[in-house]
Amino acid sequence: KIILKCSQLLNQLFLCSSLAVSTLGWTYHYSSETMNWTQARQYCLTHYTDLVVIQNQKENDYLVSMLPNRTGSPYYWIGITKTHMNETWTWVGNNSTWIGEQSWAENEPNNNHSTEFCVEIYVNTGRNRGKWNDEKCNKRKFAACYKAQCNATSCSRGRCQETIDNITCLCEPGFKGDRCQTGEDRAPSVVEVTIDCPSLSHPDNGHISCSGGNQTFNSTCRFKCHLGFLLIGSSTVNCEVTGNWSGPRPTCASNYLMMHTIFVASDSFLLSGTRKECVFFIFSGYKHALMAVAGCGAFSAFCCICFCWMKHRKSQ
Repeated sequence: KIILKCSQLLNQLFLCSSLAVSTLGWTYHYSSETMNWTQARQYCLTHYTDLVVIQNQKENDYLVSMLPNRTGSPYYWIGITKTHMNETWTWVGNNSTWIGEQSWAENEPNNNHSTEFCVEIYVNTGRNRGKWNDEKCNKRKFAACYKAQCNATSCSRGRCQETIDNITCLCEPGFKGDRCQTGEDRAPSVVEVTIDCPSLSHPDNGHISCSGGNQTFNSTCRFKCHLGFLLIGSSTVNCEVTGNWSGPRPTCASNYLMMHTIFVASDSFLLSGTRKECVFFIFSGYKHALMAVAGCGAFSAFCCICFCWMKHRKSQ
Protein backbone atom coordinates (compact mmCIF):
# COMPACT_ATOMS: atom_id res chain seq x y z
CA LYS A 1 0.00 0.00 0.00
CA ILE A 2 1.06 3.60 -0.57
CA ILE A 3 0.20 6.72 1.38
CA LEU A 4 0.04 9.92 -0.65
CA LYS A 5 -0.56 13.46 0.53
CA CYS A 6 -1.72 15.95 -2.12
CA SER A 7 -2.45 19.63 -1.67
CA GLN A 8 -5.97 20.98 -2.27
CA LEU A 9 -4.75 22.63 -5.47
CA LEU A 10 -3.49 19.32 -6.85
CA ASN A 11 -6.77 17.63 -5.92
CA GLN A 12 -8.67 20.26 -7.89
CA LEU A 13 -6.48 19.79 -10.95
CA PHE A 14 -6.13 16.02 -11.13
CA LEU A 15 -5.95 12.88 -9.06
CA CYS A 16 -2.76 12.32 -7.15
CA SER A 17 -0.16 10.84 -9.47
CA SER A 18 3.48 9.87 -9.18
CA LEU A 19 4.36 13.15 -10.86
CA ALA A 20 2.54 15.16 -8.21
CA VAL A 21 4.02 13.13 -5.37
CA SER A 22 7.54 13.55 -6.70
CA THR A 23 7.36 17.25 -5.88
CA LEU A 24 6.47 16.67 -2.22
CA GLY A 25 9.49 14.88 -0.78
CA TRP A 26 9.59 11.32 0.49
CA THR A 27 6.52 9.11 0.87
CA TYR A 28 5.68 6.50 3.52
CA HIS A 29 4.52 2.96 2.76
CA TYR A 30 3.63 -0.15 4.72
CA SER A 31 3.23 -3.86 4.09
CA SER A 32 -0.10 -5.65 4.13
CA GLU A 33 1.42 -8.72 5.75
CA THR A 34 3.48 -9.23 8.90
CA MET A 35 7.10 -10.39 8.88
CA ASN A 36 10.18 -10.41 11.12
CA TRP A 37 12.49 -7.36 11.19
CA THR A 38 15.05 -8.75 8.70
CA GLN A 39 12.29 -9.68 6.24
CA ALA A 40 10.68 -6.28 6.76
CA ARG A 41 13.87 -4.47 5.82
CA GLN A 42 14.36 -6.63 2.75
CA TYR A 43 10.78 -5.89 1.73
CA CYS A 44 11.40 -2.13 1.99
CA LEU A 45 14.73 -2.33 0.14
CA THR A 46 13.11 -4.29 -2.68
CA HIS A 47 10.03 -2.15 -3.19
CA TYR A 48 11.01 1.28 -1.83
CA THR A 49 14.16 2.81 -0.29
CA ASP A 50 14.48 1.30 3.21
CA LEU A 51 12.78 0.84 6.55
CA VAL A 52 11.59 4.15 7.96
CA VAL A 53 14.39 6.38 9.29
CA ILE A 54 13.23 9.07 11.72
CA GLN A 55 15.40 12.16 12.18
CA ASN A 56 13.35 14.25 14.62
CA GLN A 57 10.11 14.33 16.59
CA LYS A 58 8.25 16.15 13.80
CA GLU A 59 8.94 13.28 11.40
CA ASN A 60 7.93 10.77 14.08
CA ASP A 61 4.55 12.48 14.56
CA TYR A 62 4.00 12.84 10.83
CA LEU A 63 4.68 9.13 10.24
CA VAL A 64 2.16 8.14 12.92
CA SER A 65 -0.45 10.42 11.36
CA MET A 66 -0.01 8.68 7.99
CA LEU A 67 -0.07 5.03 9.15
CA PRO A 68 -3.36 3.22 9.83
CA ASN A 69 -4.20 2.73 13.50
CA ARG A 70 -3.93 -0.73 15.03
CA THR A 71 -6.06 -1.83 17.94
CA GLY A 72 -3.21 -3.92 19.27
CA SER A 73 -0.08 -5.84 18.37
CA PRO A 74 1.35 -6.37 15.83
CA TYR A 75 2.39 -2.77 15.10
CA TYR A 76 5.10 -1.49 12.68
CA TRP A 77 8.80 -2.17 12.45
CA ILE A 78 11.01 0.93 12.09
CA GLY A 79 14.66 1.13 10.96
CA ILE A 80 16.50 1.41 14.27
CA THR A 81 18.38 -1.56 15.70
CA LYS A 82 21.48 -2.86 17.45
CA THR A 83 23.30 -6.20 17.60
CA HIS A 84 24.34 -6.30 21.26
CA MET A 85 22.76 -5.17 24.51
CA ASN A 86 25.65 -2.77 25.27
CA GLU A 87 25.63 -1.14 21.82
CA THR A 88 23.99 2.16 20.89
CA TRP A 89 20.71 2.17 18.99
CA THR A 90 21.52 3.09 15.37
CA TRP A 91 19.32 3.94 12.37
CA VAL A 92 19.81 2.01 9.13
CA GLY A 93 21.03 3.86 6.05
CA ASN A 94 22.47 7.01 7.63
CA ASN A 95 23.89 5.50 10.88
CA SER A 96 22.19 8.25 12.89
CA THR A 97 21.79 7.71 16.63
CA TRP A 98 18.93 10.19 17.14
CA ILE A 99 16.47 9.32 19.88
CA GLY A 100 13.96 11.89 21.14
CA GLU A 101 13.47 12.70 24.80
CA GLN A 102 10.00 11.14 24.72
CA SER A 103 10.42 8.57 21.96
CA TRP A 104 10.24 5.47 24.12
CA ALA A 105 7.05 4.20 25.68
CA GLU A 106 6.85 4.04 29.47
CA ASN A 107 9.43 1.62 30.96
CA GLU A 108 11.00 1.10 27.55
CA PRO A 109 13.44 0.01 26.31
CA ASN A 110 13.46 -2.77 28.87
CA ASN A 111 15.24 -5.53 26.89
CA ASN A 112 12.85 -7.88 28.62
CA HIS A 113 14.37 -11.05 27.17
CA SER A 114 17.97 -9.76 26.74
CA THR A 115 17.60 -10.10 22.95
CA GLU A 116 15.20 -7.26 22.13
CA PHE A 117 17.40 -5.52 19.56
CA CYS A 118 14.71 -4.26 17.14
CA VAL A 119 12.08 -1.54 17.56
CA GLU A 120 8.38 -1.21 16.76
CA ILE A 121 6.32 1.97 16.81
CA TYR A 122 2.87 2.04 18.40
CA VAL A 123 0.19 3.41 16.10
CA ASN A 124 -3.03 3.38 18.10
CA THR A 125 -5.39 5.70 19.95
CA GLY A 126 -3.92 5.06 23.39
CA ARG A 127 -1.50 7.13 25.48
CA ASN A 128 1.46 5.31 23.90
CA ARG A 129 0.55 6.44 20.40
CA GLY A 130 3.75 7.19 18.46
CA LYS A 131 5.98 5.68 21.16
CA TRP A 132 8.65 3.05 20.60
CA ASN A 133 9.10 -0.41 22.08
CA ASP A 134 12.14 -2.64 21.88
CA GLU A 135 11.18 -6.09 20.66
CA LYS A 136 12.70 -9.43 19.67
CA CYS A 137 13.65 -9.23 15.99
CA ASN A 138 12.00 -12.55 15.10
CA LYS A 139 8.53 -11.32 16.02
CA ARG A 140 6.15 -10.69 13.11
CA LYS A 141 4.98 -7.12 12.50
CA PHE A 142 4.13 -4.84 9.58
CA ALA A 143 6.96 -3.11 7.73
CA ALA A 144 6.96 0.71 7.71
CA CYS A 145 8.98 1.89 4.67
CA TYR A 146 9.87 5.17 3.03
CA LYS A 147 10.62 6.05 -0.59
CA ALA A 148 13.07 8.90 -1.21
CA GLN A 149 12.31 11.34 -4.01
CA CYS A 150 15.78 12.85 -4.34
CA ASN A 151 17.75 11.32 -7.19
CA ALA A 152 20.63 12.16 -9.50
CA THR A 153 18.43 14.36 -11.72
CA SER A 154 16.51 16.20 -8.98
CA CYS A 155 18.89 19.17 -8.96
CA SER A 156 20.77 20.04 -12.14
CA ARG A 157 23.62 21.92 -10.44
CA GLY A 158 23.09 21.47 -6.72
CA ARG A 159 22.52 19.07 -3.82
CA CYS A 160 19.07 17.65 -3.12
CA GLN A 161 17.86 18.03 0.47
CA GLU A 162 14.70 16.17 1.41
CA THR A 163 12.30 16.75 4.31
CA ILE A 164 8.59 16.14 4.93
CA ASP A 165 6.51 17.45 2.01
CA ASN A 166 9.50 19.23 0.54
CA ILE A 167 12.50 18.86 -1.74
CA THR A 168 15.01 21.69 -1.67
CA CYS A 169 17.89 22.08 -4.08
CA LEU A 170 20.97 23.71 -2.56
CA CYS A 171 22.47 25.30 -5.66
CA GLU A 172 26.11 25.66 -6.60
CA PRO A 173 27.47 29.24 -6.81
CA GLY A 174 26.20 30.98 -9.95
CA PHE A 175 23.06 28.82 -10.33
CA LYS A 176 19.49 29.35 -9.21
CA GLY A 177 15.94 28.11 -9.73
CA ASP A 178 13.88 25.45 -7.96
CA ARG A 179 16.09 22.80 -9.58
CA CYS A 180 19.26 24.91 -9.96
CA GLN A 181 18.61 24.84 -13.70
CA THR A 182 19.52 28.41 -14.59
CA GLY A 183 22.92 30.04 -14.57
CA GLU A 184 26.22 29.99 -16.37
CA ASP A 185 27.93 26.66 -16.70
CA ARG A 186 31.20 27.92 -15.40
CA ALA A 187 34.29 25.90 -14.81
CA PRO A 188 35.37 25.65 -11.18
CA SER A 189 37.47 28.59 -10.11
CA VAL A 190 41.19 28.00 -9.80
CA VAL A 191 43.00 29.28 -6.75
CA GLU A 192 46.41 30.61 -7.72
CA VAL A 193 49.22 30.04 -5.27
CA THR A 194 52.58 31.78 -5.76
CA ILE A 195 55.66 29.80 -4.79
CA ASP A 196 58.67 32.01 -4.08
CA CYS A 197 62.24 30.84 -3.71
CA PRO A 198 64.70 32.68 -1.42
CA SER A 199 66.04 35.87 -2.98
CA LEU A 200 69.37 35.49 -4.80
CA SER A 201 71.94 38.27 -4.71
CA HIS A 202 74.62 39.09 -7.30
CA PRO A 203 77.79 37.04 -6.76
CA ASP A 204 81.06 38.82 -6.01
CA ASN A 205 82.68 39.82 -9.31
CA GLY A 206 79.60 38.78 -11.30
CA HIS A 207 75.89 39.33 -11.90
CA ILE A 208 72.62 37.36 -12.07
CA SER A 209 69.61 37.49 -14.42
CA CYS A 210 66.32 35.63 -13.88
CA SER A 211 63.62 34.75 -16.43
CA GLY A 212 60.72 37.17 -16.22
CA GLY A 213 62.65 39.23 -13.73
CA ASN A 214 61.32 37.20 -10.79
CA GLN A 215 62.40 34.36 -8.57
CA THR A 216 59.20 32.30 -8.39
CA PHE A 217 58.35 28.68 -9.23
CA ASN A 218 59.69 27.44 -12.58
CA SER A 219 61.86 30.51 -13.14
CA THR A 220 65.52 30.12 -14.10
CA CYS A 221 68.37 32.33 -12.94
CA ARG A 222 71.69 32.55 -14.83
CA PHE A 223 75.03 33.59 -13.35
CA LYS A 224 77.85 35.33 -15.27
CA CYS A 225 81.23 36.55 -14.09
CA HIS A 226 82.97 39.81 -14.94
CA LEU A 227 85.90 39.88 -17.34
CA GLY A 228 88.97 38.25 -15.77
CA PHE A 229 86.97 35.88 -13.57
CA LEU A 230 85.84 32.30 -14.08
CA LEU A 231 82.51 30.75 -12.93
CA ILE A 232 82.84 27.96 -10.37
CA GLY A 233 79.73 25.74 -10.32
CA SER A 234 76.57 25.52 -12.43
CA SER A 235 75.70 28.65 -14.40
CA THR A 236 71.91 28.18 -13.86
CA VAL A 237 69.59 27.33 -10.99
CA ASN A 238 65.83 26.69 -11.13
CA CYS A 239 63.12 27.57 -8.59
CA GLU A 240 61.43 24.26 -7.73
CA VAL A 241 57.91 23.52 -6.45
CA THR A 242 59.34 23.03 -2.94
CA GLY A 243 60.35 26.70 -2.84
CA ASN A 244 64.05 25.85 -2.99
CA TRP A 245 66.68 26.41 -5.67
CA SER A 246 67.84 23.40 -7.65
CA GLY A 247 71.47 23.77 -6.59
CA PRO A 248 74.03 25.89 -4.70
CA ARG A 249 74.90 29.38 -5.89
CA PRO A 250 78.11 29.45 -8.02
CA THR A 251 81.07 31.77 -7.36
CA CYS A 252 83.42 33.84 -9.52
CA ALA A 253 87.19 33.33 -9.07
CA SER A 254 90.18 35.18 -10.54
CA ASN A 255 91.82 33.64 -13.61
CA TYR A 256 95.22 34.11 -11.93
CA LEU A 257 94.22 31.95 -8.97
CA MET A 258 92.31 29.41 -11.04
CA MET A 259 95.16 27.17 -11.96
CA HIS A 260 95.68 23.75 -13.21
CA THR A 261 99.03 22.88 -11.57
CA ILE A 262 100.78 19.70 -12.36
CA PHE A 263 103.98 18.96 -10.65
CA VAL A 264 105.79 15.71 -11.27
CA ALA A 265 108.83 14.76 -9.31
CA SER A 266 111.11 13.21 -11.91
CA ASP A 267 113.50 10.27 -11.48
CA SER A 268 116.13 12.67 -10.20
CA PHE A 269 114.04 13.21 -7.05
CA LEU A 270 114.79 9.95 -5.30
CA LEU A 271 113.93 9.47 -1.70
CA SER A 272 115.23 6.28 -0.08
CA GLY A 273 115.51 4.70 -3.53
CA THR A 274 111.74 5.03 -4.18
CA ARG A 275 110.27 7.00 -7.08
CA LYS A 276 107.84 9.66 -5.89
CA GLU A 277 105.39 11.54 -8.06
CA CYS A 278 103.38 14.52 -6.92
CA VAL A 279 100.43 15.54 -9.09
CA PHE A 280 98.17 18.34 -8.09
CA PHE A 281 94.93 19.26 -9.85
CA ILE A 282 93.61 22.40 -8.26
CA PHE A 283 90.14 23.54 -9.18
CA SER A 284 88.82 25.69 -6.41
CA GLY A 285 88.08 29.23 -5.22
CA TYR A 286 90.32 31.74 -3.56
CA LYS A 287 91.05 29.83 -0.37
CA HIS A 288 91.72 26.50 -2.02
CA ALA A 289 93.90 28.13 -4.69
CA LEU A 290 96.00 30.00 -2.12
CA MET A 291 96.43 26.85 -0.06
CA ALA A 292 97.47 24.96 -3.19
CA VAL A 293 100.06 27.61 -4.10
CA ALA A 294 101.48 27.59 -0.60
CA GLY A 295 101.51 23.79 -0.45
CA CYS A 296 103.17 23.34 -3.83
CA GLY A 297 105.73 26.03 -3.03
CA ALA A 298 106.69 24.34 0.19
CA PHE A 299 106.94 20.94 -1.45
CA SER A 300 109.03 22.32 -4.32
CA ALA A 301 111.44 23.94 -1.86
CA PHE A 302 111.74 20.68 0.04
CA CYS A 303 112.44 18.73 -3.14
CA CYS A 304 115.07 21.24 -4.21
CA ILE A 305 116.84 20.93 -0.87
CA CYS A 306 116.73 17.14 -1.12
CA PHE A 307 118.04 17.25 -4.69
CA CYS A 308 120.93 19.58 -3.76
CA TRP A 309 121.83 17.49 -0.70
CA MET A 310 121.86 14.27 -2.69
CA LYS A 311 123.97 15.86 -5.43
CA HIS A 312 126.40 17.22 -2.84
CA ARG A 313 126.66 13.79 -1.25
CA LYS A 314 127.46 12.10 -4.59
CA SER A 315 130.19 14.59 -5.29
CA GLN A 316 131.90 13.58 -2.06
